Amino acid sequence: MIPHVTGLLFEGLGEARDTDIKKLKNFVLSRRAADGGFAFCKPLPSSLPETYYAVYVLKAISAEIFRREEPVKLLNGSIKIEPYAIFYTFNCLKLLEEKLSDLSSFLLRRLKEILERFTQPSRIIDYYRGTTATYSFNLPSILREICIISCSLRLLGKNIPDDVKDFVEKFRKEGGFGVSSPSLQEVYYCLYILYNRIEEGNDVISFIRQHECPTGSFTKSPGGYPPYLEETYYSLLCLKVLGFRYLAHRCRKILKYIASLQIANGGFRRSIYGGISTLEDTYYAIVSLRILKEMQMVKISGEGQT
Repeated sequence: MIPHVTGLLFEGLGEARDTDIKKLKNFVLSRRAADGGFAFCKPLPSSLPETYYAVYVLKAISAEIFRREEPVKLLNGSIKIEPYAIFYTFNCLKLLEEKLSDLSSFLLRRLKEILERFTQPSRIIDYYRGTTATYSFNLPSILREICIISCSLRLLGKNIPDDVKDFVEKFRKEGGFGVSSPSLQEVYYCLYILYNRIEEGNDVISFIRQHECPTGSFTKSPGGYPPYLEETYYSLLCLKVLGFRYLAHRCRKILKYIASLQIANGGFRRSIYGGISTLEDTYYAIVSLRILKEMQMVKISGEGQT
């Protein structure tokens, strides 16, 4: 069950909140394609990532998904034996409370192939996250592939093999994780894979918090500028895995920053300095707000939680 985030999302926005919720819902629904899925924009065809982002947001704000059978049919007919397709299909079907096909044998075999190809981190080709002025996109990444396979396996109730975790641990560096240098995105991939192996996360927490801005957002590198929504999203995911919780005043700062990224059409963009709203960025915003809500619901005590 996804915690509802509408109250948190529009906290402090007074009379505008109902209008903004309505705009958010309408923004998502405006991306619906003829086949029942969701697209980056019309008239483009639907895609698995956009469909997952849209369904997540609609479920999070308690919006009804009309003709629910259409995306279910689309997803069940789109299952390809390919890790990224499986990841988005499984996550979306899980949200729609549908049964998942047991593809664990393929996923475990794929992990084994990755380890056989790349026995040493130095052999791995480094890839970078692509960016444009208006949106960002992911290029192939070995850590990302292992992460999405791990997520799909966990959705099937399967464990991640220890040799995979041993392999990922080799990417620890400078307080974080990364192929060539640590990044917030790759730190999250590794934390998700390792999960209960992270016994002492203070150095990782310190690395993440070096990317904080006074505005409540996060940047791509310590002391960098400007901040971006996706960096805030990955930072909060990492802090959640590590069990770190901000005090309420810090949560409110981050909330204010995220709320500032919602534009007139109801969607969210990645930067306060411009850009278009996308389903992906809107998803990042809603997931971030979900984490903030969880932080505020727990009484915080102990050193270092600010």
